[in-house]
Amino acid sequence: MKLNPKVQGFSLIELLIVLSLIFILGGLTIPIYSRYQQKAKVSSYVLPLVRACANEALAYCMYGRAAEVSDLTVNVTSFPSCQNATTPIGNLTVNITGNVTCEASGHVSNCTVFGELEGVNFYKAKCELKDASLKCEIIST
Repeated sequence: MKLNPKVQGFSLIELLIVLSLIFILGGLTIPIYSRYQQKAKVSSYVLPLVRACANEALAYCMYGRAAEVSDLTVNVTSFPSCQNATTPIGNLTVNITGNVTCEASGHVSNCTVFGELEGVNFYKAKCELKDASLKCEIIST
């Protein structure tokens, strides 16, 4: 049984072109997927802990202090939620910038809480207590 000479397989050049396209697409998508994984880790493990630290400082200023004190600077590193922690995927470092000052209205002014996860280079969590509001987000570094 003879094969029809017109029916042939792929040439070596065609196979090389297809393989090179697959490698180029793979090279583009692997870093994107890696960043996606890192952002998911920060949003799953770091952001809730950083938000808990900011909420704990806010709750302390609203309910845990005497009403006659007009301004009080708080040492938030003593709060349990503001401690460095170990998560299932790595160590979490909590950094607090600014003075946590309880105002007479019960709000916190000028405090930012950052959380970084060991091994995550591109993202960190940030909660900002400013102007009687709490804003938490994931920021790229």
